[in-house]
Amino acid sequence: MVKNLITIGKDAGIRDALMVMKKYSIRHLPVVENGLFLGLVSSGDLKQVILASLLEDLKVSDVMMQNPHTITKDTSLDRAALIIFEKNIGCLPVVEDEKIIGIITVKDILKAFIEIMGVLKAGSRIDVVLKSVHGSFDEVVSIIEQYGGYIISAGMSINGDVNAHHFRISGGDTVAMAEELSNLGYRGVKVVQ
Repeated sequence: MVKNLITIGKDAGIRDALMVMKKYSIRHLPVVENGLFLGLVSSGDLKQVILASLLEDLKVSDVMMQNPHTITKDTSLDRAALIIFEKNIGCLPVVEDEKIIGIITVKDILKAFIEIMGVLKAGSRIDVVLKSVHGSFDEVVSIIEQYGGYIISAGMSINGDVNAHHFRISGGDTVAMAEELSNLGYRGVKVVQ
């Protein structure tokens, strides 16, 4: 989560809020009064009312989302990602004792996912559909290691009844790994460089 927050008061004008967002290149702006978290405005919210604000003096409190979905600092990343996905929102304020202590955005979750999966680390990926027998995961790991590969991360994607496992690896002979896995009857074997 982002901890160094840029916030705005509830009586600030729409133009002021847009200027703050532009200055700091942010799309979500927590509304805080006397240290307490009151609500949240997004650049989308503000852009929708900008024409109306030219006609009358709207304040941030007039357009802010009151009682937005929030999380605590102890909420798991998985849970935060699920809330953002299910509610189709761009961020979650992190609130403790009615005070905002941070904000987590879709970009923050994507960054964490990239770090967890080791996507930015040099290496390859081997995709394989495991056999429906006990020990097939261990067998794939053993083959990767046998041909000099080091597993950076492992993940799985579910497509109907087919569960493809994705092994991000560093080093080793990926062609030989793929051939060995195919020879042992594994399906969907693919090397992604």
